[in-house]
Amino acid sequence: MYAIEFEADIQDGVVKIPPEYSRLRNSHAKIVVMVRDESAPSPEAASLDLSNLRVEAFQGRDAVEVQREMRDEW
Repeated sequence: MYAIEFEADIQDGVVKIPPEYSRLRNSHAKIVVMVRDESAPSPEAASLDLSNLRVEAFQGRDAVEVQREMRDEW
């Protein structure tokens, strides 16, 4: 596997491969997209909201005590 690098505009979800890389036509490739920071989502939009998450792993038990028991096994 080898890497090439070029810049291109994305139009309607399509990136055109430059003519100098025409040999890549009809081949499989791993694509990495890097964009400028201003188009990245804000941290507020990208953050996870776990407020409605219900975790049942420690239900009815003290989570700190469970951790202490786990450490004692070592």
